[in-house]
Amino acid sequence: MTWFITDTPEVFRVEAGKFLAARPDLHTMLLSGLGTIEQLRAQGEPPASVLGWWREPGEATTAAFVWMPPHMLTASRLDQAAATHLAVFLSARSEPFTHLLADDSSARTFSEAWRTATGSAPSSGPQLRLHRLERLDCPGVVPPGAPRPVTDADRALLHAWCIRFVAEAGSLGVDLDAFIDERMSRDGWRLWTVGDEPVAMAAMTSVVAGTARITPVYTLPEHRGRGYGAAVTTAVSQAARDAGAEHVLLFTDLANPTSNSMYRRIGYRPVSDHRIVVA
Repeated sequence: MTWFITDTPEVFRVEAGKFLAARPDLHTMLLSGLGTIEQLRAQGEPPASVLGWWREPGEATTAAFVWMPPHMLTASRLDQAAATHLAVFLSARSEPFTHLLADDSSARTFSEAWRTATGSAPSSGPQLRLHRLERLDCPGVVPPGAPRPVTDADRALLHAWCIRFVAEAGSLGVDLDAFIDERMSRDGWRLWTVGDEPVAMAAMTSVVAGTARITPVYTLPEHRGRGYGAAVTTAVSQAARDAGAEHVLLFTDLANPTSNSMYRRIGYRPVSDHRIVVA
């Protein structure tokens, strides 16, 4: 078996699309990354991209990855052979490889393969849990205020809050301005406001293969513990459902029990654990 590589999304969809669509929840990061590449290409701004699928010639695809160097590489489930060959492939590339996101077992397997291929032990980044919305339950006690879509006047606020989110939670893995503007272009942001004061924000990805992912969710520190995060997440989750998402997903940091508990209360249930490997 071997990795096949292309920089053309159309080729990748032919070769790996059926595999990705079989479990769109588990492959949410690959699907959204592929969608970003396609959107940028349509805008005449084709990004550097490395798209891979793993299989024996003539057989079905059993693994895939999406990578826009120098951003994080996202991979599906990897067996030992796929992880070993991926580590060798990446170690020989000229593009800087820095981060990989995969399910917990695959991330550990890749880490060992990277150590063997390079002689350098990667470190373990945040441990994440992927959740899927089952039934949206409104918070038992709705806090003061209401959700609203953002306007152009909110862009500076979104930028400032995203910077604060990244400082607390880590990189969003893409250009920040493009991240904000893409969500603004399709009404993907929600602010929770009390009076005229925004206190929390949340956003959703575009709907791809029936899935949408909620990211980021951020509440100003001085307003935490009052239910605003749950309220704005509920609002944007409903917006994702209204936009046609069959699977509404989000990642949580396992080191943050408060957010994990909050998402369970409004109807999110665990799907799988993931890990970021830092080369």
